[in-house]
Amino acid sequence: MPVTIWGATGYAGAELLRIIARHPRFEAVGAVSRSKAGTAVGAAHPHLRHVYNGMDFISPDDAVSLSPAVAFLALPHRASAQIAARLLEAGQKVVDLSADFRLKSAEEYKKWYGVEHPAPQYLAEAAYGLPELHRAEIAQARLVSGVGCNAAATITALLPVARAGAIEEARVECRVGSSESGAVADEGSAHSVRSRALRVVTPFVHRHAAEVTQELSLPLSSFTLGVTAVELVRGIQCLAHVTLKERLREADLWKLYRSAWNDEPFVSFTPAKPTHFRIPDPRFVLGSNRVLTGFMLAEDGRRMIAASAIDNLMKGAAGSAVQCANLMTGLPEICGLDMMPLYPA
Repeated sequence: MPVTIWGATGYAGAELLRIIARHPRFEAVGAVSRSKAGTAVGAAHPHLRHVYNGMDFISPDDAVSLSPAVAFLALPHRASAQIAARLLEAGQKVVDLSADFRLKSAEEYKKWYGVEHPAPQYLAEAAYGLPELHRAEIAQARLVSGVGCNAAATITALLPVARAGAIEEARVECRVGSSESGAVADEGSAHSVRSRALRVVTPFVHRHAAEVTQELSLPLSSFTLGVTAVELVRGIQCLAHVTLKERLREADLWKLYRSAWNDEPFVSFTPAKPTHFRIPDPRFVLGSNRVLTGFMLAEDGRRMIAASAIDNLMKGAAGSAVQCANLMTGLPEICGLDMMPLYPA
């Protein structure tokens, strides 16, 4: 099945190219870049030169004439919606990795992003691109949104207790690697500024909180999401300090976690012992589409840490996007995504 990748020079675009290079049913027929059109794919992504030898980036105008089974959009917010609308009108299926179709109302989008939505007519039909929540909806969709890496980590950390209606309050911190900032460095993400720093980017309300509260039906008044930049390239460790509505036993929590995750192909639990492994570490999922989840319960039974670890470029972006595309095209969900994590990394 032919696929196109828009924004193919960025980190998420490169990950899509890497996954699709070994996908048994998808073939990249267009790596789209306005700035690099006519340049060899391997020049921008040296690690992929051997699999895309002879393939050049193409312009957006050339890409529009193609008829892919799925178009992946790894484009900036707002720009992505305009391209998505154009491709949908041409009858293409779209997986948009940006934030443009994650929220269900134009009012909420303006509240969080400060501008009018570029294509509000498509918000209602877009499926949120986390198959663990919306598998059946994604399979029938022609437009699927990106998940947002911090949102994906937070949702997977909190889902078992949120689904049970057990959360009174959740205070979340995501510890994130530098690749979350994208391939173009600025004064906040340049190595000389970021290296060896523990920099709190947003202490209370990161924009991804909008998706988390929407998808888990949590009131924003009882939820905060902060982001801290740490010494990683890839990876997110999500720590959610949760106050439970009522006292629970550890056995109760294990039952909730198993009920939520036992049948999910990409979600694993951390072991109960040794205790220093109970809080997931992203180094054990890097390079894969996997999620590690875990928890620790305080002696009072009311306070817990719900945690997760993902590779932000995989389960937080390109991996989830391919997982959704598999569902949209009737393929097995794990197709092309059975790669093992890299360790040590």
